Amino acid sequence: MSWGLSPRKTTTVPLNDYNTSHYLTLVYNAFINLGWRIGYFNHDGIIAYTNISWSSYAEEVSVHIIDNQAIIKSECVGYQGLFTDYGKNDKNIELLFGEITYVEYHLQNSLQETTQQLIDTIPGSQFISFENPPLGYKEKLRGFLSHFNPKPGYSVTPILVLANIGIYIISTAVMIGMFMQHKQDGTVAPEINLEEIYLSLGFSGRNQVLHGQLWRLVTSTFLHFSLLHIIGNMIVLIYIGSLIESKLGKWNYLFIYLLTGICASATSVIWNEQGVMAGASGAIFGLFGVLLALLTTNFYENNARRALLISTTIFIAYSIMPIGRHVDHAAHFGGLISGFIFGWIAYLGLKHQKKSIIATSALGITIMYTVLCTWLAPLYQLKELQQLTTKTDNLFNRLNKDFYHTYELSRAERLAMMTNKTMLRVDTLAKIGKEMNGPLLPAEEKQIAAIKSKIIMLGCRLYKLLYKEFSENDNYKYRDEIISVTDKINELRIEWGKIEAKD
Repeated sequence: MSWGLSPRKTTTVPLNDYNTSHYLTLVYNAFINLGWRIGYFNHDGIIAYTNISWSSYAEEVSVHIIDNQAIIKSECVGYQGLFTDYGKNDKNIELLFGEITYVEYHLQNSLQETTQQLIDTIPGSQFISFENPPLGYKEKLRGFLSHFNPKPGYSVTPILVLANIGIYIISTAVMIGMFMQHKQDGTVAPEINLEEIYLSLGFSGRNQVLHGQLWRLVTSTFLHFSLLHIIGNMIVLIYIGSLIESKLGKWNYLFIYLLTGICASATSVIWNEQGVMAGASGAIFGLFGVLLALLTTNFYENNARRALLISTTIFIAYSIMPIGRHVDHAAHFGGLISGFIFGWIAYLGLKHQKKSIIATSALGITIMYTVLCTWLAPLYQLKELQQLTTKTDNLFNRLNKDFYHTYELSRAERLAMMTNKTMLRVDTLAKIGKEMNGPLLPAEEKQIAAIKSKIIMLGCRLYKLLYKEFSENDNYKYRDEIISVTDKINELRIEWGKIEAKD
């Protein structure tokens, strides 16, 4: 089996007694007999694509003639799970050698004539070539370090990868430093807020962006939550970057990466009602959107397009399925759709040799979309709700202590405390209960806030009844009403729990 980001099998065969044209004739007929689709055929070699099956969405098989030798290669077109080809490339080369032997036997008496007929059919110009391979720079990646080494046709991608890795190392070091500062007696201080730390590093948050901190739409695309998060994203970035950077040109590629990242971040902001967002996956899906758009045009040769389209569609469909609580699907969809639009713009710009319209058009669309998102998105007051909730919890804790944990006081002392302090706290709690319905909130949080408000008001009613019961020294007069109010509070808590359980 072959391993790697782009698994391949390569072998070199000396032509010996055959000249180039004769050997390519054998290979050409072998490809035809195997049913593989030929995408390129010329004096220097031939490129074909294997059939689609449940176990394979096509491999690219090429025979390149250099210095009287045939360099035969079978390479996976699409992204491979576990970075292995499961033996497909070895099998392809084995099949090809077997078929060449078969063709050689049957054409031994007519090889010269067949070769001439075939060579006469070679067109003057072809869509692709070995200098401009369908798989872009992906075919040139050799060894681990080659993925991080900028080269012509593959210069921006490794720089982006190294920038993401460097930023992750720095941000992780800063976070560790912040935790160390808050460390007290061997434990992290309870007041540390992980979300605030993320935001201080440049992660994206709905309220922050809607309050004008639009720079977070860019910085968040270079930040990651975990080592697994960045490793997964960088692997896919290398894969898609090696496919399309050389096709778009480094500057168009860079602009599209950044702009689709912004569109993805903006989509994430308007979709996610709270929390922090980050990661390069939105921009990466933008690049997949570009590739998908190009594959719907004649930008690629037909057979290469077919193989790439199937493999790309399978990868996108698998990756973008809305499964998983901690996956930012909104960013993925935002990146993919914006990338598809920018991909068509790139195709038209490259087709008509007007490359300047690619970046300017994509920039204009990104600005309009970002402005529209920040203008239309409601600015939810979740922080205000949290502050009210914190005040409520503190007051409930204080009231419970006043009513149930002050038995060391005399009856007169408890009554004086309840009259002068406790009931004032109940009045404050009632005011907060009314305010709980005020903040602008998402639908679900609005429902929960309404339930909280009812619980608070019923709680105030319960404390007043308990006060009357204690002040009048009568344990029976208000007991039925106390039980009724308690039951209503419990019913509301169950309703609250059902709403939260839907998430």
